[in-house]
Amino acid sequence: MTAAQIDAEVDGVPVLLAPAPGPLRAGLMFRVGVADETAATVGVTHLVEHLALHRLGVADYHYNGLTTATTTQFVTQGSPEAVVSFLHGVCAGLRALPVDRLPVERKLIGSEEAGRGGAANLSMPFWRHGARDYGLISLPPYGIHTLGAEQVAEWAATRFTRGNAVLWLTGTDVPAGLRLELPDGPRHPLPAASSALPLQPAAFPGGASVLVLDALVPRTAAATVYTRALERALFRELRQERGLSYTTATDYSTDGRPTAVVTAVADTRDGDEAAVVEHFAAQLRRLRDTDLDPGELDAVRALALEAVRDPEADARTLPRRATDLLCGFAGRTAAETTDELERVTTADVRDVGRAVHGSALLMLPRGVDMPPAGFEAAPQLSRFSVTGRRFRSRVDPDVALVHAADGVSLSAPPGPLTVLYADCVALLRWPDGARRLLGADGVAVHIEPSFFPLPAQVTAAIEAAVPPGLVVDMPARDPDGIPRLSRITSLRSRVRRARVRLRARVDRSKLLGRGTGGVVTTMLLGLAGAVAVALAVDLRSWPALVAVAVLGVRFWPRRRSR
Repeated sequence: MTAAQIDAEVDGVPVLLAPAPGPLRAGLMFRVGVADETAATVGVTHLVEHLALHRLGVADYHYNGLTTATTTQFVTQGSPEAVVSFLHGVCAGLRALPVDRLPVERKLIGSEEAGRGGAANLSMPFWRHGARDYGLISLPPYGIHTLGAEQVAEWAATRFTRGNAVLWLTGTDVPAGLRLELPDGPRHPLPAASSALPLQPAAFPGGASVLVLDALVPRTAAATVYTRALERALFRELRQERGLSYTTATDYSTDGRPTAVVTAVADTRDGDEAAVVEHFAAQLRRLRDTDLDPGELDAVRALALEAVRDPEADARTLPRRATDLLCGFAGRTAAETTDELERVTTADVRDVGRAVHGSALLMLPRGVDMPPAGFEAAPQLSRFSVTGRRFRSRVDPDVALVHAADGVSLSAPPGPLTVLYADCVALLRWPDGARRLLGADGVAVHIEPSFFPLPAQVTAAIEAAVPPGLVVDMPARDPDGIPRLSRITSLRSRVRRARVRLRARVDRSKLLGRGTGGVVTTMLLGLAGAVAVALAVDLRSWPALVAVAVLGVRFWPRRRSR
């Protein structure tokens, strides 16, 4: 958006105007969002938003705060006097945050997070970008547990400034008496987008009865036409023709970047999941490889033009225009968008189809593990494991935690999970001893003390290898929710470990040329000893202790005389 499209200015803050019926609506927007945070500070922008609104208390007009990946805005509607009062209150709150309310706001945001629910596409940014920049929107607000008053106040002072703000209003003039007294500060550019996908298109198994598509495309009128065409194609194929899905929907969204996100969802029923994936992917390929029927293009174009020609279109798009202005994207006016829509061709839509297919990320429905033809499996494991000291799991002898000077790995039959300290973006620490290291690529290594009883010096070494600013002290877990090793499970795991050691001993016996009878005897006696030791340690019973003593006396290795 060019400077010529700015309609007014208040105290150095650009103002966008568009007339609309009804009460005056306004939004004070800042170029700061979750993508600007880190995995260890996720939630700091949301905290500032809450604190800035606190002094407004209960008002006779509607107001709210919204934090997205790239922006934060404070919105309201009411009379001009009410809007002016609201904006004055927000600016005053940002200049002097009531940081003494941090404990209360932490609880409120925690409750808000618990009620956020599981949106179908919530995990898509995390799988695409990892635990950084635009992938952080998928993470819980870890930072609210450990951020102090100084950190929150500094974030507000450096990000919520006049140079980083824009105001939009549904009117033709700025209300009388409006002031936007904000601290000075520069405009902050968008963070660069990272990728956790080595190959695209890609797919990963999900845990819900829904198939989700997430794709990145250039921001063009043809992309909005494609999105509507895809929705019609999925509805026709999956619901009307085959009866596989009841709900199919698509969405085209922007956040100030030159790319838009095309999202599509289709629900599934038990037994039909694989068929939904197959026919969903077939529609993506069709729109990639063939032109739309001219009649289909005219139909979806008419729907798009109807939305743009709505008398309130300019007012409705004010938040998007404000986002584009803050992010440096040259947005289009309604007239420019209309002209571009009228010039869209079937070849343009096919080009978007190629971009969608080429950048597609699919969350497969529950029960489907293999990606469809042409899609790669999104990485769920690390490519390597660190080399160091191994600590075998008390539950499964095939699982081990590996601690090395450069990182930690969780080694298991499917493959390793590795977080190098150089790539660690957060270390979550619980009072009961649990630790979780989160890597920038999204890989996490969770250390549950019940399963991996690490020596204190090893735990200390892990924490010392992570910079203090990345350590997040998590609240205490519900005791009923902490995994615990039951006595029976503990006994079984010890027997399993004894069997593993015994198997290795038998193999060595064969190499030394011992007879079969001796091997069998060794196996039986060794197994009995293992069970006795496990019982003695776990149950602390005197018969078991006597058995251990007898076995020790009978079979203690003796030096042979020559």
